[in-house]
Amino acid sequence: MILKNALVLKDWNSSVEKLDIEIEEKKIKKISKNLTGENYIDLSGKLIIPGLINTHTHVAMSIFRGIAEDLSFDDWLFKNILPLEEKLDKDIVYFSSLLSMMEMAKNGIVAFCDMYMYEYSVAKAAYDFGIKALVSRGLVSEGNKIEPSRLSEAIKLFEKWNNVDDRIYVALGPHAPYTCSIEALKEVGKLSKNMNIPVTIHLFENAWERERYSLKDILETNIADFHLLAVHCIHLNEREIEELKNYNVYISHNPTSNLKLGNGIAPLTKFIENNIPVALGTDGPASNNSLDILFEARLASLLQKKNDPKNVTTNQALKMLTENGYKALKLDGGIIKENLPADLTIIELNTPSYFPLENIKHHLIHSKTTVYATMVNGKFIYISGKFPTIDEKEVYKQFSIFYKKVLGIEN
Repeated sequence: MILKNALVLKDWNSSVEKLDIEIEEKKIKKISKNLTGENYIDLSGKLIIPGLINTHTHVAMSIFRGIAEDLSFDDWLFKNILPLEEKLDKDIVYFSSLLSMMEMAKNGIVAFCDMYMYEYSVAKAAYDFGIKALVSRGLVSEGNKIEPSRLSEAIKLFEKWNNVDDRIYVALGPHAPYTCSIEALKEVGKLSKNMNIPVTIHLFENAWERERYSLKDILETNIADFHLLAVHCIHLNEREIEELKNYNVYISHNPTSNLKLGNGIAPLTKFIENNIPVALGTDGPASNNSLDILFEARLASLLQKKNDPKNVTTNQALKMLTENGYKALKLDGGIIKENLPADLTIIELNTPSYFPLENIKHHLIHSKTTVYATMVNGKFIYISGKFPTIDEKEVYKQFSIFYKKVLGIEN
């Protein structure tokens, strides 16, 4: 397949140029001008960029979208969401996850990191839909150990789904230090190091966490020895940020959710100044409520510009969306280059918000973007309003039935 006549942004640091891209067996085979072949798609009036990455979400929580609004984090989670989660099952999680994957694909997202329950269903949904995923069973402690049944699920998830179809991968997902004891986190750290499994964890999302443990306590559990994706990191001081430079840590910045739940604004500029790699996440659709990673990029940039307009440039935002996102999920890609996976986001240019066309890179971050197509490993998972891998109407039907079941609404 040849993608012809499009403008192409090879990576966050490049300029836009007109190029053709040949795709073969999941990968980019050739990038050049005026490629020829019988199997081609004319993408005149389109922009091709590296696929966008969502480094933190809970995709099945689309079933709770709009249910618990205008609440503090504590009231939102402990009084509303946790009780509702008791009503979930594998089928609800499967269809709720598919719905979220549709939304992400429509917003140009080619891969995501998930932490939740019934992750077999999340992995199966990702496999069926065609998107890339790093999935993790949320872990909590029981005494000084990881709760046994959840740990067993996590290990079985790894054995069944890790590195399936060059798309599905598995991480360890201790929920947070306030739900996983220090001793339990040491257990996670040991497993991660021995089995080469990435770890993802909610970290210092709330100010009150600082009263319970320090960053030093967390790092001494060894969960960052192999690969740590630390989510939120809102309440870190400058000394702690400098300390992170000594570890293999990636930060997932989720500005919308952080604001919506009243948790604050992460010190993104300080992370960047200290060369700590930052990527972007939406968090779950129950606390955002959308899965629009380009919106997160714009909000992340604007929140830092309140102090200095030079903070978080267009290039820095694009790097967080692409190259850093891939590295955070331990995936190959994030740039458009021969022999790398054909993970591409294709943008519609013939729309008022993208003129003048001479300033396309800035429009990606600061203007309204319309995604024309999303490709993963050389296959479209979204194109021109359609989802070619699934029955869209059936997803809407099943989701609506399950929503009523979760809320106890009579048909």
